[in-house]
Amino acid sequence: MEKECIGNAPSFVEIIVTESECARMPKYDTLVLEGPSLNYSKSGPVCITAINAIYPWVMAARFGVKTSALDYDQNNNCYHCVCPCGIVHFDIK
Repeated sequence: MEKECIGNAPSFVEIIVTESECARMPKYDTLVLEGPSLNYSKSGPVCITAINAIYPWVMAARFGVKTSALDYDQNNNCYHCVCPCGIVHFDIK
């Protein structure tokens, strides 16, 4: 089943904290996904609530989907999104 999850998805997605008022996810914290897995050695602390909320943007990035409906920024080649608490902002590449 693992190979089904990977499919033809890009093997690398970077989630960068661009603004934060949360001690659990500090500004400039980075999370690195390789395929469907979080690379713990290349990643900072993880808030599961935030990851769950931004997962649609993560999946769009994994599969190379670029849509303004999800706030894709053509100039910076990334998605912008915010955690459900509204205190952490992310760029997803």
